[in-house]
Parts: sequence; structure tokens; C-alpha cells
Amino acid sequence: MPHAHGGAKLYHLGWRANGDSFDVALAVNRILAAGAHAWRVRATSNQLDAGDYLIELTASQRAAIAGLGLKSAAWEGAIPREAQALNAAVPLLFAGTASRFPYYAYYALCLLRLGFAYRPCDGATLSRGALDHANLLILPGGFSNWGIDNAESVQGADARVRDFLAQGGAAIGSCGGAYYLSMGRPGWTGTAQAKPLYTHEYLQSGVGVVTLEMRKGPLALGCPPTMEVPYYHGPIYDLVGPDIDVAATFRELALPGRLAIDNPLDRDKFERDMAGNAAILLATGNRGRAVLFSPHPEMGDLIRKYIALDGYVRHYLPIRGVGTMRDTLRHYRICDSPSFRLVENAIDELMTMAPTSNAAAAPSAIAVASARGNGDVIALCRREAAALPDFGAGDEGDLLRDVAARAGQRIEPVSERFVRVMKHVGESSALRASWDHMAATMEEHFDTASERAPAQQLMELELSIALVECWTRVAELDLALAGHA
Repeated sequence: MPHAHGGAKLYHLGWRANGDSFDVALAVNRILAAGAHAWRVRATSNQLDAGDYLIELTASQRAAIAGLGLKSAAWEGAIPREAQALNAAVPLLFAGTASRFPYYAYYALCLLRLGFAYRPCDGATLSRGALDHANLLILPGGFSNWGIDNAESVQGADARVRDFLAQGGAAIGSCGGAYYLSMGRPGWTGTAQAKPLYTHEYLQSGVGVVTLEMRKGPLALGCPPTMEVPYYHGPIYDLVGPDIDVAATFRELALPGRLAIDNPLDRDKFERDMAGNAAILLATGNRGRAVLFSPHPEMGDLIRKYIALDGYVRHYLPIRGVGTMRDTLRHYRICDSPSFRLVENAIDELMTMAPTSNAAAAPSAIAVASARGNGDVIALCRREAAALPDFGAGDEGDLLRDVAARAGQRIEPVSERFVRVMKHVGESSALRASWDHMAATMEEHFDTASERAPAQQLMELELSIALVECWTRVAELDLALAGHA
């Protein structure tokens, strides 16, 4: 029977007792990264909800997570038979030229909010063995659906990914990443024995927010029966092969969208091609273990908000007025998107059988140009906020100005927190690697971005600020766990 180690005691850290806050995930994942032991509960009992955690905590660690406002309760009984031991995730986030900012940045935001200090990688670092130091590969949207070798003009990255999965590593892919983990095109890994309805000519679906119907299983723990998730031309699986669990299906089209790509998904196409078909796959066969998201849970409320701003808000503004639409926009939860729970559940499930990995053994650094601004993302956020357009007269302009003002008000408070923690973040740490990469790629993007619609500009500004907020929160907790005031 498992027991607490090294003077630590066992505690129950539950979602419901903590208001379903993602600080629960933040705490569990940072403490796992520090070498502690934790178990995820698979079935509800009198004292535990499915998805809750039992975790070893020292007195100082418990005090550190209490600083987040988290409640934990001493666990005196045996660890339930259905509780699964978790290995610490050591993730690589694919963020090369095939998944530039902002494509990779949605997953960066989600992972940081959940407490995962990822390292960025690209085709070149993958081909040189970066996966030797990881147990999880995150494949965002972008253009990996051409295969990484072809998309990034390298040799050997695709083979390395296939070997990694065959040897016990795990992967999560959204949209383009899910295509890459499917069957049907050269360069794809074939991890999931399923071929999308559209493979090469994938733009035949569209853009929007879709409602998923969750099926009972590990990826649905703590989730409502249905969930709204952004969708951008993700794979449509009308048939799936062996060793695949369908974790969710497409149920309804909630909102058509035009944000960034003017190709709205229409209801007729949704009903014909997507309704009732698989939206999330869990592959567990001898080709490897992976979770394939056709939609984008990592985009969450950020993209949902700006899709709504471009359509729903504009439509209902003359009907319900500025006040109602302002409240609608203010209450999207960018850093606490409900769909982030799908990513946490996916990682938890994959980490129950993942090999341990030496997080201290850093893979080759991703080759990015040094940020001319010395990695000052805060200054970049200030610059982008100052560069926003006037937005014009009228109610819609007033709404856009309110969104911009509320985003700008978040810059200085997080700047003060960031300055306090950055000097303690080690040069070779995963957190520092993610920061340096974000700084360089964000600067490159904003320096070269072509003309963007106001909603796109605001979205990218808010994404940048949220990245700083979530990165800083991880660093603050790490310092507290290490005993720094």
C-alpha cells in the first residue's frame, strides 16, 4: 500500500472544496515536479469526487499552497484501490516555424495555468533527440498536419516522434496536432488508427465554437455533460479503428466564427459532417498513447470571447445595449477557461502510465533569434496596448475601448510581481526556457504582423498579458515551495 515519504503527510486536495479553481492543478503539478507523490481518484466515493487528488505534502508545502487559497484535508485512510499514481509530466511544446506565435501560445497559456513548466521545441531539436528528456509532447494547431519534417525542412523529426511514442512516451494534439497523430497522410504518426474525413483539403469544415457531448471516462472527470470549445478546421472522424476510446462527440454548433480566418462553419455543414462524430480520441494501442482534440480546448475563453465579439456581440448590441454586452465580454475567464479541464484530464490520464523522465537534463535549446528588447515582454505588452487603434465612435467602439482599457489595467500589477520573481528563476530551468522563447517569438510576431482586425489585435494583446500572468504565478508558487518569502 502506498504511504507518505520523507516526513510528508497525505492530504486530500479536491476540486469542489476549492471552487473548481485551476490552482488545484497548479499546486498538484508543481509539487509533482518537485518530486512528491500524488494519486488521482478515478471514482466518486463518500469522501472523494472522481478527479480529486491525494497528495503528499510537507508542512511547508501545505503552507505554500494555502497561500493560493487552497484547502487541503488530512487523509488518514488507505489510498483507494481505484486511485492512480501520477508521474510528473515533463512536457515539450512544439513551437517551431510550423506553429509560430500565436498558434503555440494558446497551449503555452493553458499549460502554465495548469502548472506545467514546458520547454519549447521545433523540428530541429526533435530530430536531435529532444524527446530523450521528456515524457510528453504537446502538438498545437498550426501546420504540423503536413508532417514535421516537411513543415520545418528537417530530417528525422517524424521518426523521432514515432520512436518516442512506441517506447512509452505520450502526446496530445489539437487540430493540426491531432491530424499529425492520425492516419491517412505521409509523415503522420498513425498513433490513432483513424483517418479524418478531410485530410489534405482540411479547410472544407470551418471556424466557430462547438458544443461537445462528453462520454463517461477519464477525460470527462469533473466536466459537465456538454462543453463549448473553439474549433478551427480540426479533423472530423466519421470512423475510428481499434484501441481508441471516443471521449467526446460533436453535438451542436454554438457560434460560427471569423476571427483570424474568415471561414465560418455553417449549420448545414456541421449537421452533415460533424454532428454525432468523434471530437476527442484517446488512443492507447501499440502505436503509442495519445489524446487527439479535434477542437481547441487550449484556446478556451480567450478565443470564445473574441469570436463572440466579432459576431454575437455585434448582432445583439442594438437589441440589448452596451451594458449587457459589456458585462458579457467582461466575464469571460481567460485564465480559468472551463475547457482547460480537458487538457488537465488528458495529461493526468497519460501520466498514469508515463515513464519517469529527468527534467533536469535539458534538451537542446530551440533556435530563436534573441529578443532585441532583452526579453521584456512587459514592455512589448505596453507597446501593443499603446498601438491599438481609436476604434471609432458609437456603441461598438465604446465596447472595444472598454475591453482595451481592462486589458491594459492588468499590465502594471503583473509587471511588479514578475520583477520580484524573475531574478530567482534559474537560467537553465524550463520556466526560463519558455520565457526566453515567448519573448523572442512574440517580438518577431508583433514586429512583422500585417494589418489585423481590431478583435485580432485585442485578442493577441490579452493573450500576451495572460501569458505573463500565468508564467509569473507558476514562478511565485515554485519560490514559495522552495521556502522563499
